[in-house]
Amino acid sequence: MLGLIGASEAERYWTLQAQIMAENTASRALHAKCGFREVGIRERLGHLNGVWHDVVLLERRSPKTGGPGLPTRGCD
Repeated sequence: MLGLIGASEAERYWTLQAQIMAENTASRALHAKCGFREVGIRERLGHLNGVWHDVVLLERRSPKTGGPGLPTRGCD
């Protein structure tokens, strides 16, 4: 995970996103430890072994890239 974060920052990516089944507490904990925050839940989106599962949306914003000068969009 740290290698992915480092590589994304080297390429000047500001945001990484992840989607993890809600029951996958180990992966959610790993992502949290690496600076991801939970930003939402998509209900019954993931399908595994004939069962639908809620999916947690996570994102990590880099403190090394981004900031002032990022492109913005308005609602024109």
